[in-house]
Amino acid sequence: MKRNKSIMSVIMSLLLIITIFCGCNDFDIEKTTKPTETTTKVQTTEPEVTISADVKTEAEKTKDEVENGEDVGTDELIIAKPKDESTVVDESLIEQDAVIEQENISYDGTNTGKGKVLLGTCTGLTYYNQADSRWANTPYTSSKNKTQTIKSSGCGPTSAAMVVSSSKGAILPATMAKLFVDNGYRTKSNGTAWSAWSFVADYFNFNEYATTSNVDKALNYLKKDKNKDGVSDYFIVTSCNYGLFTTSGHYIVLVGYNGGTISVYDPYSYIGKFDTPSRKVAGAKLSGNTVFVSKKNFKKYGNTVNYWIFSNDYVKKTTKTKKSVTKYVATKSQSLNVRAKADKSSKVLTRLKKGTKVTVTKVSGSWSYISSPAKGWVSSAYLSTTKVVADKPKKVTYKTTVGKHYRLKGKTYLYKNKKLTGIKFEYLPKTEIIVQKHISASVDMVKVVKTGRVAYINSSNIK
Repeated sequence: MKRNKSIMSVIMSLLLIITIFCGCNDFDIEKTTKPTETTTKVQTTEPEVTISADVKTEAEKTKDEVENGEDVGTDELIIAKPKDESTVVDESLIEQDAVIEQENISYDGTNTGKGKVLLGTCTGLTYYNQADSRWANTPYTSSKNKTQTIKSSGCGPTSAAMVVSSSKGAILPATMAKLFVDNGYRTKSNGTAWSAWSFVADYFNFNEYATTSNVDKALNYLKKDKNKDGVSDYFIVTSCNYGLFTTSGHYIVLVGYNGGTISVYDPYSYIGKFDTPSRKVAGAKLSGNTVFVSKKNFKKYGNTVNYWIFSNDYVKKTTKTKKSVTKYVATKSQSLNVRAKADKSSKVLTRLKKGTKVTVTKVSGSWSYISSPAKGWVSSAYLSTTKVVADKPKKVTYKTTVGKHYRLKGKTYLYKNKKLTGIKFEYLPKTEIIVQKHISASVDMVKVVKTGRVAYINSSNIK
């Protein structure tokens, strides 16, 4: 009996110890759960955007410059070589650490639209180059790494500045870069985080914003141009891997689409960039600030991987510039129409050749009024702040020599029309002719010696 009582005492003691132990553990679990819940709540709350004194100062300076009629876009001719591109890279496109999906970030409206206080007056389409001497050597780093500058890794903030300046109001790449660094969008060693783009859309209050990894969906937005002025209703930031636009990783901005040709604002474009053998095959052509490339070759050689779509919110209104602004005709190859009104259907007054220097005195939406060398309205999409390098004339090899006598190879048709269509005349082999003029590499204007008739011939029929 005593033995049983002893056993019961031991059991009761063990139960008491277990109860106390479990109670302690329950208390600890409850105590550690509460801070975890609190931490989660903090992570989903949108923090106030940090605006440093430098950002405020630069923003005010830009406002004053725009108000005084200054064109704050890049007007330098950037000189570089393809080998220099190895030092100009946005590392976020190489290492996955910087890829933060913006869809996973919710905005509660705390900062929506607050960035507009930093913006100068919007004057429409604006181009910036990250190698512009005004900010090329400005640090773009969150780790005090002196090699990280806007030139070396600032295609992200430069592209963002182009989109915001063209749609909402003027802001420089240096200002945007500081905003990115101060608010955690510049990673330590992986460039600009993808989440920066949703921040831009929210902070500067774009009317519409979307993102996709499908190139055709993105280009469907780009094709929208209600005013038919060459400037899209949407600007698209896209990330590129090794290919047409970069030898490493890069951001570019798509600003227009016309007849199967895409207009690109490349923040690191330079003279001769698309002249290398590996890039020539894409047929991309740099004209002033704009790179023109066919939709087909953009998809084939661009190696783009994601697209951030921003609405073009610039409200069309006519404003006189306080200072006349010098710009240059920057078409792909053809001449630029000068029209009577700021409308694509308006009468064409004259045409200006690519590279022509013009003076802009007022702006209406995506149209610019020029006072010289002619007066009228032109599409701002085809004007550049930098000088336009004229295309090198293509060397044409002719099969014949003007003034020299030849004979026809066989029975041949000569045409009344230089396009070799319409009325034609049949001549026998060995008929003697004299070449009067070269129409093209394959068409000559000739005179038949015996009859004196002047007509046009495919030069391959001459021997």
